[in-house]
Formats: sequence, structure tokens, C-alpha cells
Amino acid sequence: MDALQQQQMSHASRATYRKRLVAVEQALQSLDDGEYGLCEQCGELIDTRRLEIKPESVRCIGCQQLSETGGA
Repeated sequence: MDALQQQQMSHASRATYRKRLVAVEQALQSLDDGEYGLCEQCGELIDTRRLEIKPESVRCIGCQQLSETGGA
């Protein structure tokens, strides 16, 4: 039972890392396109403090909060 649970946790971890890798690659592409740091929802600049913490962010904090609460 422990081996199965450990295998499932490992699979979930790999999926999370893959998802973040894709987001980082997309951020690098937006940097090449000259659009890095712009919120994909409202078009405003994403706060640099947010980008320092999570460089792959695609939304400003306000739009991110709206999307998480179902507002957008």
C-alpha cells in the first residue's frame, strides 16, 4: 500500500513540475515577443514583486484573484 501511495505522489509531483516547466517556457516566449510582464486578462503590467516570486505569472494579482474566485 505504501509503495502505491508513494508512486501516486511521485506521479503528481512530476505532473506539477511539467506544468510549471510549460509555464516557464511560455514566459520565455512572451519575453521574446516583448509581452513579458503584461497581464493576459487586463493588459496592465504585472507587479515586479509578483514576477520575482513567480516569474511565470500571466495575470496581475487582481485578475488572478478574480479568476480563482470565479469572477472571470
